[in-house]
Amino acid sequence: MNGLCSPFNPSGCEWERNGFRTWSWQSGEVPDCQRNKRNPYDIPELLARLDAWVAREVPLHHATLRPGVTDAALDALEARQGVTLPPALRALYRWHDGGDLFGLEFLSLEHLEFNRVSWAEIAADRMTDLDEDIVSHPPGAIRLLYATGDWLPFLHDGGGNHVALDMHPGPAGRVGQVVTTGRDEEHRFVLAPDLETFLREYLRRLESGRVTVRRLSGFHDETWSVRLQEPGGRAPDGYGVLADLFPAFGAAPEHMDTGWP
Repeated sequence: MNGLCSPFNPSGCEWERNGFRTWSWQSGEVPDCQRNKRNPYDIPELLARLDAWVAREVPLHHATLRPGVTDAALDALEARQGVTLPPALRALYRWHDGGDLFGLEFLSLEHLEFNRVSWAEIAADRMTDLDEDIVSHPPGAIRLLYATGDWLPFLHDGGGNHVALDMHPGPAGRVGQVVTTGRDEEHRFVLAPDLETFLREYLRRLESGRVTVRRLSGFHDETWSVRLQEPGGRAPDGYGVLADLFPAFGAAPEHMDTGWP
């Protein structure tokens, strides 16, 4: 395991583990060695490369990606919801307004707002007994709440579970961190300290070939799967928790554990 100085996490400690990049989750400032250093590529270039990869490798998925929204639409959502969208999220939705991406459903801006409101309404019902089963990975990073209106869900598994930006994290977390959450996600994982880091790591896995793309059988319509590989090259079917779809991202496990509740 090799420690690398990194601009992508709170402590500056990035670890390369069997060729898979992860981040430590200590609090603190970005170290001086990384201040004012340019990222390997900025968000527009990152999204352009992601677009090119999907168009080349999974054209059927690329065809589902809708045209991006306007700044006016993003401003209107901010005004309605009383939230400031992180710049990377605004860039993501200016690029495309949802489709099949990241091995899940990339929600449209309309459905991001709908799901945020839905979780806020559930939270308002004060079903605090459901909070007792929530576990944060790493500890203290995610508040132990079954539901809150402080998530911005941008990915969906079709079953009530999301990958979201957490705008009100726990004491050990960061505003805007990328987390797993949902009705079946008692174990919640921080996947990245921010959306830009999440997007960069996802693209890195794709471009380095640590992904399995295959056509699925048993479907009437042509259906394809895009699954990131675990260390060792395995891309298992199914998942126990959403973090299994993003092996070794942040606090996510390296390998799928079928023992999750």
